Amino acid sequence: MKVERAKQWLEFALDDLEMAEILKREGKLKGAMYHIQQSYGKSKAFKTHHIDRLIKILKDNGLNIPEFLYKAEDLTIYAFTTRYPDDYVPVSADKYEEAYDIALKVYEWAKGIIEGTALE
Repeated sequence: MKVERAKQWLEFALDDLEMAEILKREGKLKGAMYHIQQSYGKSKAFKTHHIDRLIKILKDNGLNIPEFLYKAEDLTIYAFTTRYPDDYVPVSADKYEEAYDIALKVYEWAKGIIEGTALE
């Protein structure tokens, strides 16, 4: 049952990645970055915007943490700076590409764990 639940979370994570690409094509990077951050969190099947907390939970559960997961801690800020006008910070296309690449790697890593194909 846990595997099925994790697969549901990954489905939602993939939806967020796809939404990020749609918004990027429309020139709406702030919305795209929000969905990237959401995909990252959902790839690990937890409800929190704090990526550092997610990494701690994963480590506490005995998972080996790849280096790119630590880089993803930088994505936490996009849960806030792209969502509310008072906190808004403009996002460059380069920053978007970097964040998207990290979120995609996290998604693929989580999918590999669920499917038993993850590389250590």
